[in-house]
Amino acid sequence: MVLAFLPVLCAAFVSSCGVGVQPLMPTPVLYTESGHKPLDHLPPGERWKERRVYYVTNRSRQGGAQRISYGNGISPDLSVGTSLIGFGGPDMTWAHLNRVSAESERDDVVELSIAGIAEFGRIPANSTVSQAAGPEAAAFWLKELNESIDSSRDKDLLIYVHGAKVNFYNSCAFAAQLDHFLGRDMTSLAFAWPTHQNILSYVSGADVHRAYESAEALADLLELLGSRTDARRIHILSWSAGARVATRGIALLRERHPNESAASLRRRFRIGTAYFAAGDVPSHEFVAAAPAIDSLVERIIVTQTDHDSALESSSRIMRGGMRIGQQGNDLNEDEIAVLRSLKHLEVVDMSEGTEKRGFDIVGHRYWFDHPWASTDVLLSIGTDLSPRERGLVPGGLPMQWDLPPDYPERLRRLPPPTSFRRWNR
Repeated sequence: MVLAFLPVLCAAFVSSCGVGVQPLMPTPVLYTESGHKPLDHLPPGERWKERRVYYVTNRSRQGGAQRISYGNGISPDLSVGTSLIGFGGPDMTWAHLNRVSAESERDDVVELSIAGIAEFGRIPANSTVSQAAGPEAAAFWLKELNESIDSSRDKDLLIYVHGAKVNFYNSCAFAAQLDHFLGRDMTSLAFAWPTHQNILSYVSGADVHRAYESAEALADLLELLGSRTDARRIHILSWSAGARVATRGIALLRERHPNESAASLRRRFRIGTAYFAAGDVPSHEFVAAAPAIDSLVERIIVTQTDHDSALESSSRIMRGGMRIGQQGNDLNEDEIAVLRSLKHLEVVDMSEGTEKRGFDIVGHRYWFDHPWASTDVLLSIGTDLSPRERGLVPGGLPMQWDLPPDYPERLRRLPPPTSFRRWNR
């Protein structure tokens, strides 16, 4: 039975978690409707095309000192460093990049590239916070990270956790694009866990196992960042299989400190938004971890759509039932009661209201490729606005929110996005 479905699943994932060169994502409707460009506010000294992304990876390192790369092997240690992501080719000017970053239709494809990688050091697995902060374990990286946070207009930190079937480059490129459309005001960090570049490794369970193993590393990272950085808040955006890493990683963080109050842990770890975009984590599994996650974060956002072929195939062929990124659920009454009891959960249903607005928001990359969906990602991470203030309307459940037909008009009422964090309540 599994073999019969493999072609279907492979076809579903071909267009979802690609490993090729990434083009600049479509411009979020936030900018096309407002007439503002995401980079207009940057001073002359910051107007260069490349963008630095910090990274943490438990991928095994390849290459020598002159050419650093990371392969598909899993390492017991965490490598930390920075990658420099280039936007466009050598002929692209800053003015051109700023212009196309606000266009709904582009004549040019802006490709992203890694212009350089600098590994600063390695942190041993299961090391204590004091060990990880020592001179032998990437202390200089922490110093650089803090300097970036302190010098940024927005003192928050964004961690991007990728999905299956991607490589190290992909994780850094996606983090850079999100950072780019957040106005380059925030420090971004790519958490690159070692998935393979083929879907069979995920379907077989090999990369699922790696996702849960990498959750330990993510929890280690959150411990380190909470104790050794100046970040005002730490946001976590996970996509697809990355939701398994984030779900287990955040819950594990709570489990490690059973005798400490949730209020104390929230002050220590300062986790802001935990955003699960098109999450490929079984709903039953997510619900089991949700109370622990809810106790640590300021808000949990789960996006759903009624037609995500990758999640449909995953839930049909692999174990666990429906995924949190699918519209609808297969939860029992007790599990639904758990969700209703959460204080910080927001479920954004991208498909509700399709008939009135005249189109659906579907696929596995909709949160990234659709200008309406990507706008809510930016507003959820870059501001403290409530769902209603972000332009959403209440849905059929207490925690559900929908995108209304007049969503672009609602966005026009927001202040100019010259600095996201100025929109705080």
